[in-house]
Amino acid sequence: MIGLLVIPCLAGLPFAYSATAPAGYEYIAPGPNDVRSPCPGINSAANHGYLPRSGKNLTPAVVAQGLLEGLNVGLDFGLPVAQGATASNPDPLAGTFNMDQLREHNFPIEHDVSLSRQDFYQGDNLHFNQSVFNQVLAFYKGKNSTDIPSAANALWSRVHTQRKLNGNKEIYSGRQLVLSLVETSLYMSLMGNPVTGDAPIEYVKSFFEHERLPYELGWTPPTEQINFATLAAMAAQVASSKPKDLLIDLPNLNADTLKDVYELKDPLTGIAINATCALAGKC
Repeated sequence: MIGLLVIPCLAGLPFAYSATAPAGYEYIAPGPNDVRSPCPGINSAANHGYLPRSGKNLTPAVVAQGLLEGLNVGLDFGLPVAQGATASNPDPLAGTFNMDQLREHNFPIEHDVSLSRQDFYQGDNLHFNQSVFNQVLAFYKGKNSTDIPSAANALWSRVHTQRKLNGNKEIYSGRQLVLSLVETSLYMSLMGNPVTGDAPIEYVKSFFEHERLPYELGWTPPTEQINFATLAAMAAQVASSKPKDLLIDLPNLNADTLKDVYELKDPLTGIAINATCALAGKC
């Protein structure tokens, strides 16, 4: 699947050409004793060594630093996500997590209507599913780069498809909508431009299908940091591109929904997990 991009397709992109991964961060597929998550972002980071390649016993500090170093994801986003991920560990005192523990349905990051995984009710919600991802790719047919309207169409097509398949088992309210919007914004930001959302399709395919950072195709981390503000701005653009579909879920979207997503609570202490308390060592 992976091939060289035509040079004109690279013109004007907000990053410099890089033929190979930095030394020590080459792509290595996970081994038989390694574990991965339902999220291609942290999987890719582990496959390149920005996170421990085993995918096990990850601390929030290690995850946040790895995402910052490898993907230019800001601490204001990466740290609370990593803090929340520790809640997937059956041992609430561990303060760590294994990537495969993130498959737990509807918590903390797994959700119905994934762009690349089956829903929990269809079977394997952990591993990449080409048929599911093909539903997304169909909206970029004939295009060299992603764009926000096409991304919005792909997202809501997945919503409609899964609602038909899952029926009354579907869990897709305000929280899941926010996660979906962030998921869509994240892949366009990581593989392209965090402001405009344009990313070469070949980069996106490498990211999802191989959970690989496509250095060999010319990718480098975006020069503008991906953070809560940039993701929120792009998510708003994705949502507003399909106003009729958004209205279906809008009654479930409010300030409490955003707080639920961004500020998880420690299941043992009840302390809110967010970037401020994490940086201060209070979580």
